[in-house]
Amino acid sequence: MWYTNDMKRIIFIIVFVLVALNSVWAQLLPDDPELSLETKPLPPYSVKKVFVNEKFTPFEFTDLNGKKWTNRGEMKRSLLILTGKWALRHDIKKWANHLAYKYANFCDIIWVFNPDGTEFANHRQRFADAMKHFNMAVAVVNDEHAIIGRSLKIEYDIPTIIGITRHNTLAFVYESPMNKTAIDKVEMLMFSRMFR
Repeated sequence: MWYTNDMKRIIFIIVFVLVALNSVWAQLLPDDPELSLETKPLPPYSVKKVFVNEKFTPFEFTDLNGKKWTNRGEMKRSLLILTGKWALRHDIKKWANHLAYKYANFCDIIWVFNPDGTEFANHRQRFADAMKHFNMAVAVVNDEHAIIGRSLKIEYDIPTIIGITRHNTLAFVYESPMNKTAIDKVEMLMFSRMFR
């Protein structure tokens, strides 16, 4: 019986010391501004998949020129989003040039880039520098939390065009390299779903 009581005391002392050390350790660590929720709000852990004609997930991006792009509140114009991985940048640039030439008077167009899994992960400045030399026809935003990809459950292995109406509903998602068939399909989707 004496063995059990002594063991209980020892366990109690060890737990007490660990709790005390943990609180002292937490006070000694400096505050990390990167982890502060006031300076950098984190996105939701799970994002519900958005289907055509549903409200799109709220987002707020800042492009490389400092302009804000958001669907929070009222949108003045429809929005076309291009996305795809860095290896597809030349295909996406072709799409961007075509869409900007054809539809820039009717809607806003941006390239949303997810840096995860690339050499630009956690290096916004390196990405900005690389894009300055790439000379895109549309605004480029860095989607650090993959809001667009998680909202649509898409991969980034093929150029993807996403249409969001000015009422913030998903009009269409179309994945294809740029070719005549794809151009015709996007035009049909634009006029049947975006501008109604």
